Amino acid sequence: MPLPPKPIATLRFAPLLLALLLCAGAAAPLRAEKIPLDDFLRESDFGDIVMSPDGSRVAVTARLKGKLALAVIDLKTKERKVLTAPPTMDVADVRWVGDSRLVFTGIEEYVLGSKGGNGGLFAIDADGKNPAVLIESATQKAKKGAGYRMGLFLDHYGDSKEEILILHNRRRELDPDVCRLNVRNGIKRIVATNPGGVQHWVADHTGAVRAAFGQEGLERFFLHRDTADGRWREIKRWKVTEGDIIPLAFDRDNKLLYVSSNAGRDTRSIRLFDPARGEDVREVFASGTYDVETVILAPDDHRLLGCAYEGERPVYAWMDGRMQALQTLLDQELPGTLNAFSSISRDGARAVILASSDREPGTFYFFDTKELAMEKIVSRKDWIKPAHMSEMRPVSYPARDGMVIHGYLTLPAGREPRGLPLIVNPHGGPWVRDTWGYNPEVQFLASRGYAVLQMNFRGSTGYGARLLEAGYGQWGLAMQDDITDGVKWAVAQGHADPARVAIYGASYGGYATMAGLAFTPELYRCGVNYVGVTDIALLLKTMPRHWEPARAELELKAASGVKNLERLKRTSPLEHAENVRAPVFFAYGELDERVNIKHATRFVSRLRARGIPVELMIKNNEGHGFYRIENQRDFYAAMERFLAKHMQGPVER
Repeated sequence: MPLPPKPIATLRFAPLLLALLLCAGAAAPLRAEKIPLDDFLRESDFGDIVMSPDGSRVAVTARLKGKLALAVIDLKTKERKVLTAPPTMDVADVRWVGDSRLVFTGIEEYVLGSKGGNGGLFAIDADGKNPAVLIESATQKAKKGAGYRMGLFLDHYGDSKEEILILHNRRRELDPDVCRLNVRNGIKRIVATNPGGVQHWVADHTGAVRAAFGQEGLERFFLHRDTADGRWREIKRWKVTEGDIIPLAFDRDNKLLYVSSNAGRDTRSIRLFDPARGEDVREVFASGTYDVETVILAPDDHRLLGCAYEGERPVYAWMDGRMQALQTLLDQELPGTLNAFSSISRDGARAVILASSDREPGTFYFFDTKELAMEKIVSRKDWIKPAHMSEMRPVSYPARDGMVIHGYLTLPAGREPRGLPLIVNPHGGPWVRDTWGYNPEVQFLASRGYAVLQMNFRGSTGYGARLLEAGYGQWGLAMQDDITDGVKWAVAQGHADPARVAIYGASYGGYATMAGLAFTPELYRCGVNYVGVTDIALLLKTMPRHWEPARAELELKAASGVKNLERLKRTSPLEHAENVRAPVFFAYGELDERVNIKHATRFVSRLRARGIPVELMIKNNEGHGFYRIENQRDFYAAMERFLAKHMQGPVER
């Protein structure tokens, strides 16, 4: 039933987190002058707050001595207890298993020049007792001479308080199986064996793994079985260009599947699918413009509550009347932010809300959904003042062939939005998309007086198959034209000064940067290439071993087939280095397994031979992107100086 239209009251939980706040250290004061670079680089004081299933406690990750530690707060007694504070890793991906035990992964400091979820899997009771190492970290494995073994949380094992489902690659490194893992003694056994190529598994609400999605070469497949130990049947198989059906979750009866599908349509919709008959039952939810890929189920009886997707801003489409009424009340109480149910108790009576926006990194609230009472808990980055940040505006413009390109334009706060120096910032991937929200890098550039244009050029995800597939084989061609057309649009709108346009991107964005400088040199005053591809043939030749299963698709999407050598040369910026006439700043990691350092050194040599101003930063302890804070500081400070020098604008505005 809909909730009564009354305002949200205020809870008196303020003393609850006073002690916890001390863990994070004092916030840096905001100065009246230019916002310091370190304010944008500084990591969040709080990672996440997770409600226990019974709603009696919350698990909190808070920064303690530079690392995210794990604490638990009893909501009745207000008692706080720090459970673990690993000195060399962050605590992440915290999950309750029952009401009294927690599992979490470790984010190890640096392994092979990168930072990621390779720090192992751990468990501990909510009172701090019975800690257990369930999966050792990559570093510990390496010390013992063993290969790295994945131990990623997949799902709960039904209602079990003792076991969970994890992905584990002990048997085959590139094809992880699903294991049942006991969170007390670490005993595990395989319950779903990867036949090769499975990328995504789905368990029903009893914990039985019964659906799978995968890819072999240029074909994708969908598997299903009727029982936990039944025989797998291939439901469908199709080419990557024919649309697909990705299983997401079983319905409350464990018979039908909610799937995200673009079979026979442009954008992905949520559909109910009958695996027994191998056909659709009905469409559940669709957006005309955006792909919908997430369903939200009730934690108690697994009924469908709603769907979520990335529009120009994130969207929660509630189908449950009570959830929609709660969302409406939240949005009235917290206008101007995206207010998401970050965590909720099993009965739905208590929830943690995360409110965020393009200018707000995120603030947590407790929400009593029965009493309709709410209280602010803590901000992730309370030194960031939203009023001093810049608005990230959703925009769209027509490409030269009429295709609509969506993106975001961030205009520096307090500046007249006319004739501004513009940073064009194409995303990496490229088969991802830019999204709306707080972006410290964009805010940093805007704080220095630059407008920032991000575009989801063809080949980006999230806008349907037509836009995605229009980018196949179009590196340096139509994909680059979309970026060029975005520059011309920003100039025509009057926002950008055509004489002061720079281009900056990382990874594929670095490729787009160098392609822009080589193929449209008249547009850009300078460029910043951060770990970017400059030679497509070299990328395909030196790609890491774990990318091999996706080689055929990469070759199709990037270059219309590796055998087309003339095409590779025509669209590789390195082969057109003689066209570059603007200054370039290159930044690379020597340990990068994805983009070999030769992408930088070969290009730099050719530019220096012609007298083109070049700056080169190579960090010998980094991989694909800089993760150490001191290296990030070096990079962004150098980029700030470089842009100020070549855009003829002062560093401080």
